[in-house]
Amino acid sequence: MATHPGQLTAAVEISSLTRRFDGRTVLDGIDLRIGRGEFVALIGRSGSGKSTLLRAVAGLDDGVDGGGDVLVPERVSLVFQDSRLLPWLRVLENVTLGQSGAGAAERGRGVLAEVGLAGRERAWPHELSGGEQQRAALARSLVSEPQLLLADEPFGALDALTRIRMHALLRNLLDVHHPAVLLVTHDVDEAVLLADRVLVIEKGRFALDVPIELPRDRSPHDPAFARYREQLLASLGVSPQPGAATAADKEER
Repeated sequence: MATHPGQLTAAVEISSLTRRFDGRTVLDGIDLRIGRGEFVALIGRSGSGKSTLLRAVAGLDDGVDGGGDVLVPERVSLVFQDSRLLPWLRVLENVTLGQSGAGAAERGRGVLAEVGLAGRERAWPHELSGGEQQRAALARSLVSEPQLLLADEPFGALDALTRIRMHALLRNLLDVHHPAVLLVTHDVDEAVLLADRVLVIEKGRFALDVPIELPRDRSPHDPAFARYREQLLASLGVSPQPGAATAADKEER
């Protein structure tokens, strides 16, 4: 994988990406371009290739059977469904892990304040709630000022109210830090709420590429939001009936 920023006109440039496992093609000639500062959400059924694509972009699948070119920026961060905080390090030490230089602690305190954890720098991870742990994980992913943020269902383990708060927090953080984002999610509403563009992957290829032409401050009650939602659910083989949207989403997740 090349990571030289001088070679890029975008945040991510992928061409003819293939990945095979045990003779089965999981990614079948994927081409993808993500612009600088663009937020792209990736949805699809289980086994469609979402996580395989994310791992390829992250450079975490060296040695697998496949080919193609993947160009990413120099500074890439990841955030996962599990916060993956190290239990033997305090919160600030977790956030600044891997950072060096005299300003590392100051930068760590700054991003902790941005995510609402000012004053919790000396806390141990087990002293934080699930939502707070994920806030710390977001802080850790942003402390290096990434050009690309890769997010693998980062809010999937949170309760509904905490997830809503985290969506608002993420939007605010992106306005400050401006990375490009590739988000893998099973939640269609989350994809429409956050993304500039939603990709549907099916059998290792993109079945749909939908620009979301909605204002930044979006509401699920907007008729246009509902139309995007129905289009994406239909592409996943889910046909919501009036009054049954929530159940359909639960089925998809």
